[in-house]
Amino acid sequence: MCLRTLMVAGLVMTGLSTAAPATAAGQEVGGSGDTYFLSDSFSAKANIEFSYGSATDDVFVGDWDGNGTDTLALRRGATFYIKNSNAGGNPDQVVTYGRPGDVVLVGDWDGNGTDTFAVRRGSEYHVKNSLTGGPADAKAVYGRAGDAILVGDWDGDGEDTFAVRRGSEYHVKNSISAGRSDQVAVYGRANDDVYVGDFDGDGDDSFTVRRGATYYVANVIRPGSADRTIVYGRTTDTTLVGDWNGDGTDTLGLRRASTVQHIGGTVSGAQEAYDAQMVGLINIERARHGLPPLAYWPPLRGGALSHSSWMARTDSFQHATSRTLWDDAAGAGCPSGYAENIFWSSYSSKPELAMQRYMASPGHRANILNPELGFVATGTVVVGGELYNTQRFGYTCR
Repeated sequence: MCLRTLMVAGLVMTGLSTAAPATAAGQEVGGSGDTYFLSDSFSAKANIEFSYGSATDDVFVGDWDGNGTDTLALRRGATFYIKNSNAGGNPDQVVTYGRPGDVVLVGDWDGNGTDTFAVRRGSEYHVKNSLTGGPADAKAVYGRAGDAILVGDWDGDGEDTFAVRRGSEYHVKNSISAGRSDQVAVYGRANDDVYVGDFDGDGDDSFTVRRGATYYVANVIRPGSADRTIVYGRTTDTTLVGDWNGDGTDTLGLRRASTVQHIGGTVSGAQEAYDAQMVGLINIERARHGLPPLAYWPPLRGGALSHSSWMARTDSFQHATSRTLWDDAAGAGCPSGYAENIFWSSYSSKPELAMQRYMASPGHRANILNPELGFVATGTVVVGGELYNTQRFGYTCR
């Protein structure tokens, strides 16, 4: 008897229109990728994994709702798409502040427990104390226009302020004001990557330097050896720092580009009859739940087939990148959002079995029965006796 294995996975991303990201620096995370691996402890293992936004988005970390937990915000131009949980899906808040070319910083500037934005123009800082548009609540000049800038609560008073970095020397300011620094410290090497966080939960922020995939964590702002050394992730990963579980201690996270890539060309092993039946089964399930049928939209099938073929060719089972999904949806005339379900079987099963598996999984069932969706196509390939099915959904297609 052969081993018969079935797997399903679902993804939905809606409501964020694509735009070319602005160039940002300061506290912007940097790098690229739409997949995040967060660790609640100083260990080499992530315990939170999710995808959000596009691989080319500017990304920021902050406690946007004041609940003690840090989450992500995406920036496109001067618009920020804020998420209050470490998960994919729609943003919880959308805010426009500053200009598309501004350098953006994140901090709790007034000590109320909620992080907001500031923009930097040269050595001038325009600080906002709420997640709203409009004029800045405070302005300050500090340092030189070419300084690298860091943000942290250096004295534990609950308010974030600035530090400028010049090589391995840090000029720390405990208030948002002009004038001389309140503290000067040396740590690490001039070419180290540097991160700020409260790594021991004592209320004061300090520095961590990264060399390759090794992090040298200092719990106080002073010269000397690290208090903790940890190896985490890959040398090609981009680092995030945040309090992911609200325990008062900042730990590490990683931003990583997915390995899934869109492929073009002729798709071998395509199953047209299977896909036609699958669309019919989707609409039967919707009718059972009092929902209107989804319109079959042939342009969506190209991306679905391409992804199923990629999974078969690479012996993989994972979603396409958010960037690929956005590009496929936009190219198919469905720019307002997408949803995706994927299915794999180690034998050539019938579409009824795949549909049973989809409907038994809450996430996939939610996509199939989403009343806001209007269009669908599926792409199925069979290679070496194994079947891969990708369902692609659109909201508005034209």
